[in-house]
Amino acid sequence: MDSWRAELGRILVLRGDRGDDLLKTIETVAREKGVANGVILSAIGTLENCRIHRVVSKEIIPEEEYVDIDGPLEINSVSGMIASGKLHAHISVSDSKGTYGGHLEPGSRVLYLAEIVIAEIIGASFDRVTSGRTGLSLLKAV
Repeated sequence: MDSWRAELGRILVLRGDRGDDLLKTIETVAREKGVANGVILSAIGTLENCRIHRVVSKEIIPEEEYVDIDGPLEINSVSGMIASGKLHAHISVSDSKGTYGGHLEPGSRVLYLAEIVIAEIIGASFDRVTSGRTGLSLLKAV
């Protein structure tokens, strides 16, 4: 376990339009506005499709599966962190058949719009380091 103290800086409000890749849109706007470290405060909208991956085992080195969900889909929530400009986010989406969730992957395309609010993290810088034990990419203050 690790923990760090940080403050919130600027708040960015952005909109993704039809056809935009949700993950790439968030990363691009953060980069263009100079936000290397941040947190997603809110995200809502619709997707034409969603690509996620999720853990499917309890092993030390987890097995994962990639899932493509065809829409239309409502974005229920997105939460995550930007560390050194790279977004690690989880998403929950739903359609008339159910609700789906997992790690947001590139290729999740906006259907009508997506409204996202990002808060910049200041007073600490973060990156991800690969764990030798699990192979996972772990958050670390640098």
